[in-house]
Amino acid sequence: MRKRINALRRRYQSTTNNDKLRESCKNQYRDEKTKYQAEIKREKIKSWKEFCNLTSATNPWNAVYKIASNKTKRSQTLSTLQKLDGSITTDIKETVTYMLDNLITKDEGDSVSDYHKTMRTLTDWPI
Repeated sequence: MRKRINALRRRYQSTTNNDKLRESCKNQYRDEKTKYQAEIKREKIKSWKEFCNLTSATNPWNAVYKIASNKTKRSQTLSTLQKLDGSITTDIKETVTYMLDNLITKDEGDSVSDYHKTMRTLTDWPI
């Protein structure tokens, strides 16, 4: 049906010279589009009813109940963190900065082993 509606719309839009034919195409397109929209609505209702009928008598607490009672879990966005001093971050930027400062180790050159110092010097050389 969608392909037919698109074809009728294109035919209506491409008819420019003959006003009588354009009006006929326009009416045909509108009629078919109305039928198409009604069919979509019918199918949506039918699909929802089928989904609701999947509820068995032994387990009434499935998805339909959870959706109807608004008990579905939503993903939560981390917006604040409690800092070590007890204060709380105020926005996303501060939270991300705090996470980066505390989760990623510092790369300080003077407190590393000889192996790490050698690796640092090797990375400065071109390949």
